[in-house]
Amino acid sequence: MSCLLSVALEEEANGVPIKEIEHVFYAKIVDLEQLKRAASKERQEQWELRIPKTPKNAGTGSVRIRKTVKEGAEPEFVLTTKVKLGEKDGKLELAIPSNEDNFNQFRFLSEVGMIKDRFAFPVENSELVWEIDVYLDPEGKYYPWCKIDLEVKDKDNAIPDFPIDLDEVIAPEGYGENTVEDREGFVRKLYDDYFITSNQFLNETE
Repeated sequence: MSCLLSVALEEEANGVPIKEIEHVFYAKIVDLEQLKRAASKERQEQWELRIPKTPKNAGTGSVRIRKTVKEGAEPEFVLTTKVKLGEKDGKLELAIPSNEDNFNQFRFLSEVGMIKDRFAFPVENSELVWEIDVYLDPEGKYYPWCKIDLEVKDKDNAIPDFPIDLDEVIAPEGYGENTVEDREGFVRKLYDDYFITSNQFLNETE
């Protein structure tokens, strides 16, 4: 794939392809009050079309649209294409501005979505930012489990301390001690039980 690459630590809807490298953890938040220390908070709703590798294409990836609402601002819509490069190399990601009509098309076509609040915790004396995603149940309350992301330029660099107290941390393969043997199966169950939102038009079209 021939294109100009840059490495970025935050998604920008500027049409420039970037190489996304990140550490992903899963854990329970010990005290939800600690989230109030975040530098910022935003509500995200996203819907995704997943693209598997087939004999007729050259790779696997996804196309996702995300609606982001920040306090006191109009909603922003970003369409992102991701191509998987490999376990260590991360993903090639390209984001462009979109709109509410396109968002609603994805809500109709996608099998899965997510509705969550994202809390950002900048790492002192660095350009790194911990992003903690907390997912909402049908009553609008937070589930106990969260997803924690740290985008980096090099996966071999040291990982800073978490910004809040966490319990039952599930680390990426090769990092730290996981509390479960079947990490992949456990993470899949977290998505199924807490993180994934089903297509909200499904019952209307049956």
